[in-house]
Amino acid sequence: MTKNSVVLMLVFLLTACGYHLRGAIQLPEALKKIYVRGASAELSNAIATTFRSASGELVTTEADAGMILNVINEDYRRRTISIDSSGYSNEYDLVYRLTFDLLDNQGVVLVAAKTIEVSKSYFNTQSSFTMLSKGNEEAVLRKELYAQAVRSVIDRARAELKKNLP
Repeated sequence: MTKNSVVLMLVFLLTACGYHLRGAIQLPEALKKIYVRGASAELSNAIATTFRSASGELVTTEADAGMILNVINEDYRRRTISIDSSGYSNEYDLVYRLTFDLLDNQGVVLVAAKTIEVSKSYFNTQSSFTMLSKGNEEAVLRKELYAQAVRSVIDRARAELKKNLP
């Protein structure tokens, strides 16, 4: 009995002190439902995943949305940073650039043509043993770039909503 009460008390203390998981996002009410226009499948998946984890929702119509994300342009690039003595790439820089507008549910532009750029680099040793793992590493890093861009959009929307409060 005392073990259960101690565990219960610890749970209450953790929630009372503001403890939350790393990366957890608190969405303002206007951001709980978002409609996305013109996004790639990868960006849409990253938005859906982020909003699901934050108790938000990616809606299918503008009428249901609290905010509209209008994607103007997306650009993903992989650049070689360095090469080895035999001419193979040693290191890559992955860059994702997103240009977007944020509109409220009435269609009023809150943020016009904002560009976010996120990047990550990774070391790429060329050998028959590492080719598959390096391909997987790039796929994981690419997903992280999209997730980081989504968090930046949310931060920008949050700042704009705070600025427009009466």
